[in-house]
Amino acid sequence: MCRMILAHGQFDAAKVLDAARAMSCGETANHEGPIKAHPNGWGCLWWDRGRIRTLHGTGTFSDALPGIDSDAMQNSPLLAVHVRHATLSKNQGMEFSHPLWRASGDTHWYMMHNGFLPTVYAQLGMTASRFDSAEYLEYLVDQVTPADFTRDYLRNKMARVAPGGSAANAIFVTHKKAWAWQWHPDDTPYPDYFTLHRYQRNNATFISSEPITALGSASDWCRMHNHELHEISLEE
Repeated sequence: MCRMILAHGQFDAAKVLDAARAMSCGETANHEGPIKAHPNGWGCLWWDRGRIRTLHGTGTFSDALPGIDSDAMQNSPLLAVHVRHATLSKNQGMEFSHPLWRASGDTHWYMMHNGFLPTVYAQLGMTASRFDSAEYLEYLVDQVTPADFTRDYLRNKMARVAPGGSAANAIFVTHKKAWAWQWHPDDTPYPDYFTLHRYQRNNATFISSEPITALGSASDWCRMHNHELHEISLEE
């Protein structure tokens, strides 16, 4: 299970990175989920003059943060950060750190996922799961274009996945668009833990696994509706 945050517009990159650090340490864990700390890897993604830049690491984000150059991200209109708690202990290491990426046609897709989808592999014709997040990304983006990436498309795809998963919350990014997708099964035992929160101000939007009062007061944050898709244009 993971925590993630997306910022779009005009924002202080250092504050967004520190928000991710706070979530990774459990400092903002005002939810009913049993997992508070997320120490098993991290990743950053930002948009730089039409190009997507990424950083990945293992271990804790709090240990890595002093070495990350937030100034390089400061003029980006988009920054996303992912901090990870590995659901399966075998799935630790650089190859499991998000964002994951996959090419489909002419599009490079990047994804950060919060949740566990142990049955999605069957939709790919596999006999067993190796890494559920990578299988989830492949299932959603193969043979699809960004124009087809709609709420109805995502809901229909998730309706075909066998029960057993905890959540499919994700941030998707291409060179021209980004999306935040809120999805968990109706019977999830941890609806607060698996609900994204959004804070909108005049010149910026923040979407986060947990409300971050350092960015906006608690009353400024609103819960995303389940099966809600928030789309962002990155066209200059």
